[in-house]
Amino acid sequence: MNTYWNFPAATGGLINSINNAGLETFRGNALESLTREVCQNSLDAVKDTKSPVIVEFSQFQMNTNDFPEKEELVEVFHKCEATWSGRNKKSEDFIENALNLLGTDKINFLRISDFNTKGLEGARDGEIGSPWSSLVKEAGSSNKGESSGGSFGIGKSAPFLNSNLRTLFYSSNDITGYESYIGVANIMSFEKNENQITLGNGYFTHNEKSLAIPGSFQLDPQFIRKETGTDIYVSAFEPVGDWESEVKKSVLHNFFITIFQKKLVVRINDFEITHENLGQLIHDLESSEENEILKNYFNLLNSDKTIKLKYPAKQYKNGISFEEGEAELLLFKGEDLNRRVLMTRKTGMRLFEQKNISGSISFTGILMITGNHMNNIFKQMENPAHNEWAPERYEKDPKLAKKIYSDLRSYIRKTVNELFQEKITDSMDAVGLSDFLPNKNLLSDSGKNKTESLTSSIKSLVSKKKKEDPLKKTVTKGEQEQEIEEQLKGEFGITPTGDQGGNGTGQHSGGGDAGGGSTETGENNKLDENDSGDQDKKRERKPSKKPVQMQQRYACVDKNDGKYRFMVTPQKSLTSGRLVFKVMGEQSDYDLPIKKAATDNSEVLVEKYTANTIYLQSLKANKSFMLDVEIDYSDYCVMEVELYEN
Repeated sequence: MNTYWNFPAATGGLINSINNAGLETFRGNALESLTREVCQNSLDAVKDTKSPVIVEFSQFQMNTNDFPEKEELVEVFHKCEATWSGRNKKSEDFIENALNLLGTDKINFLRISDFNTKGLEGARDGEIGSPWSSLVKEAGSSNKGESSGGSFGIGKSAPFLNSNLRTLFYSSNDITGYESYIGVANIMSFEKNENQITLGNGYFTHNEKSLAIPGSFQLDPQFIRKETGTDIYVSAFEPVGDWESEVKKSVLHNFFITIFQKKLVVRINDFEITHENLGQLIHDLESSEENEILKNYFNLLNSDKTIKLKYPAKQYKNGISFEEGEAELLLFKGEDLNRRVLMTRKTGMRLFEQKNISGSISFTGILMITGNHMNNIFKQMENPAHNEWAPERYEKDPKLAKKIYSDLRSYIRKTVNELFQEKITDSMDAVGLSDFLPNKNLLSDSGKNKTESLTSSIKSLVSKKKKEDPLKKTVTKGEQEQEIEEQLKGEFGITPTGDQGGNGTGQHSGGGDAGGGSTETGENNKLDENDSGDQDKKRERKPSKKPVQMQQRYACVDKNDGKYRFMVTPQKSLTSGRLVFKVMGEQSDYDLPIKKAATDNSEVLVEKYTANTIYLQSLKANKSFMLDVEIDYSDYCVMEVELYEN
């Protein structure tokens, strides 16, 4: 059978460079993304649910001359070179590296094979919507069912990012017994013939339709497929560092639940991860915050003290309903736990940690959505990277999705508080409060209640009523309780800025003695030849982006008016500095608007305050000062404050 590389062209079609939107989604960590996406896809294609899916990662090397139709691919890269020369530096660098790799004697491959899976159905005729077509030919599509893990169809891009040729080979033996293989080069458009520009993707095939080549495929001399499943061959696999350790780490952190449930076994060369050695492997991980949290999650799965609760039945409009037990909540209370709940869906893959549940209770938890109806709804809220639920992604009814997600969060918070919250008396001693409060009464108005206080370990959010403003929309108490994030983003003008900010108390790391302003090299600091130069002119110092270490505590003086009192102790003397305030949201932090700021220290000057930042002058190292702050938010909140040098 005649096989060749086919790069389809289309007159007037889209021209693609080496940059690819699907690839950019996974660029942050190529190997982890590869592991997550491949294992999830294999779990979605399980053949016998009573047995585990097996995913195997194996590296091998082959003679470059044995690369399928190598000379044709070399010619393609030369045409790419002619097309993009002087037009796109990134494309030029990629082409140069690809030609160098194809010019060596040996080339490295990574083979990823799965077992107890259905293989790529639809390879025989390439029917649109079939698993084969969805993986190989279609862009941004997925035919997975309600219980599957993926839904966007761009996870298939992750393996390409691990190939220095952006070229993969797929081999399959499906449940009908049909064996086939095909190559896919996800590179860039190039001028094929005069006035003919390719679309950027090419296929190692046997016809102009770019269908799979019938028959078995053997690139790895040590491997022959004897059962149903799929093999992915990543060409020019040149990872930086210890790829086996990276894949192992990704498997342990992302699929420990699935492996614990005996649904997945992973082999990395000669090493195997199963439910039998999972606990020991997690126990042996080096000490780090990330690994300690994983160990706590695993202990939660194993402990006889774990509380397991079924999510109650829910009924919504448009016929959407969840039966009791479509999700299960596992909770465990103990010392020094992360106070978060790990969210997962049917495959058991780690998605994200739900935070802002309780700041006063030390607990950890896992929520597992297992029911088909609930899994389908939350799958449609999920972003392509599978690390966030965003109700606006549910195209049918974003408001309904928002209500569904809000109900789930409320259930988690309520359950944690009901199970673990200790009963408290009307008054209590605030340990450490005397360290930063003056001997005077905390409040200037002696007639007010003085027992209301807050430290950074208290993260209760209490609904508020704001004075009516005829020009602003009034939000009711009930709405605030259900939609805290909408309140933060809407009524108070707080905008999301991602995972930034410091801690409520204690040491702030990241700055240290380095502190200081910074200047940049390059064009920004060149001298102007035409500038005579003023001798009196001082070089402007750019504000530092590195936090300066400090100690700080705060107490709530007047909740309704949003008044707080801070005790701040910088670890470095600053001529000019700034305090940046944020409040923790559900999945990200938000800027916290400052209304007023004043200090009791005559040596420390409040220069100005704008948005969420207070600008200060004359800060002395290890010398504490009091700062009174009024914020545009009258609920209790957890502030994250960082100090920077100007």
